[in-house]
Amino acid sequence: MATARGGYIQQVPSGSFRVSVYAGTDPLTGRQIRLRKTCKTERAAQIELGRLLEQAAAGRQPETDATVAQLMDRYAEVADWDLSTRKANEVYIRRVIKPALGHVQVRKIRGPLLDLLYAQLRRCSDPGCTGKRFIEHRNVPLLAVDPGNRQPAWQQVVEAIGSAIRSGMLAAGEPLPSVREMSALQDVPVATLQHALAILADEGLVVVRQGRTAVIAGDAVTDRRSGRAPRDRDHDCKRAGCQPHVCKPMTAKTIRNLHSILSGAFATAKRWEWIAWNPAESAKPPAVTRRPLSATTPEDVAKVIAEGRKAHPVLALYLWLVAITGARRGELCALQVRDVDLVNGILHIAFNYVVVSGQRVRKDTKTHQDRYLAIDPVTCAMISEHLNVIRAELAAVGLELPDDAYVFSNDPMGARPWNPDWATHKASNLAAAVGVKLNIKGLRHYTASQLLAARFDLRNTAARLGHGSGGATTLRHYADPVSEVDRRAAAYLAQLTAGSVAPSK
Repeated sequence: MATARGGYIQQVPSGSFRVSVYAGTDPLTGRQIRLRKTCKTERAAQIELGRLLEQAAAGRQPETDATVAQLMDRYAEVADWDLSTRKANEVYIRRVIKPALGHVQVRKIRGPLLDLLYAQLRRCSDPGCTGKRFIEHRNVPLLAVDPGNRQPAWQQVVEAIGSAIRSGMLAAGEPLPSVREMSALQDVPVATLQHALAILADEGLVVVRQGRTAVIAGDAVTDRRSGRAPRDRDHDCKRAGCQPHVCKPMTAKTIRNLHSILSGAFATAKRWEWIAWNPAESAKPPAVTRRPLSATTPEDVAKVIAEGRKAHPVLALYLWLVAITGARRGELCALQVRDVDLVNGILHIAFNYVVVSGQRVRKDTKTHQDRYLAIDPVTCAMISEHLNVIRAELAAVGLELPDDAYVFSNDPMGARPWNPDWATHKASNLAAAVGVKLNIKGLRHYTASQLLAARFDLRNTAARLGHGSGGATTLRHYADPVSEVDRRAAAYLAQLTAGSVAPSK
């Protein structure tokens, strides 16, 4: 066996020569990294030994034993995601990517493997589904409330769920059933469960999410593969709500989001020289069929706003501004008094307000750009009237409205803006009250469609809505599928054709 400092050549039983060179320590696993190559002749092996020694001396480490799960953890630390995108991507990583690929070494991932994963997800969104029937066991503990116990019912529930979390029966990231579902299954009052979850949330054991089910706190991977046996010997499938698995295909759009995360992670691994290529480049996610929605009519928009002026005047002003400016819901929630120039008729859109897992953040806009939007005299008068009412109420108690007060707020001083989700629900309920199917995103669609139909410049329309693609996004997602130009084309062809047909006698 020929040796050199940091490497050696060894003849294998087949007669070939194996070259092995020490190239440092894996930054994640702590194991030795060795560059290996098999050659047919000893001379070729000597040449390869020199090349690998030079590569190791240069500090290049093209291979690592790190798994996809380890890569995802490292990539999430450096990825340039905003708050809402990060939260969504972390869910994709925890629920799909880690269960499906987390145990595989990064250097063993290939494009065909990703294609097989995408095909499987098109059949079922559960990466552990094999196509065979199985029961989806839920590890909800038995919440038997003892009326003779001195402890109140809510405290008994807290102890039952808390001990299940501490014992590992309920894993971090695992969702709990809804309060109403748990109440129906385990015969525990809704108020008792709500109070217990609030206590568990204060202790940091669960995360309570408005409008959604609570989840166990933490970032551990939940094992959702088929056939998982309950960890509690007293487990009762009926009371826990266990159900036969039903395959639910994952949408093409969601799979493309997963592909984007994987592609970014593998590109980062390649840049860090963990791997020599990006396997996502040879994979093909499914295509997404985009179907533009028909625009809401001005009559329906006017009907909703008119109803709002009777039921909730401030919400009516909010919806009016969405229709006039095309701003996103969070952008208007983040609007402050100092962002409104009523003298010159200008709104400054520079921030976006989001609420993610109870965290309230005023951050930059989705496309990271400031916009100055013109508003008409009628809109200026409506905003002025709204602000004057607030100022008069504050003046009655010797206070003034500060410049950093939010325009849309339930706080008397405008200290905290509306939650965008709250505004969305209120707007949808208002539209439903007058028999119109409309939401805030639909109002943005209305703005774009009406401006394009009136032949306003595409770039100006895109800029007003805050699209950074020069108009491509506006046309793809917001334009009316049947444009006014196309209607005029149909009328022209009909008139031309009718004139060339001889009248019948």
